[in-house]
Amino acid sequence: MGMALDESKEGLKELESNGITAYIDPVLYEQVKPAGDIKIEYVDDPLRGKGFQINIGNSGGCSC
Repeated sequence: MGMALDESKEGLKELESNGITAYIDPVLYEQVKPAGDIKIEYVDDPLRGKGFQINIGNSGGCSC
C-alpha cells in the first residue's frame, strides 16, 4: 500500500486514525477492511527514521 499527497478528495473515502485524516480509494478500502482496522501513526524511530506508518489489523504495517 502506498501513500501520496493529492489535492483532489472527490470520490475518495475519508478515514481518521490517531487524529490524522486520510483519504482512500473506496474499492481498495473494501478490499483491505476485512483484514481489520486501518491505523495510521506518525513514528519517530532512531533506527528507521521519521514518517507515517500504516497498519491494517495486526499486520506489521508499511512506512511511508
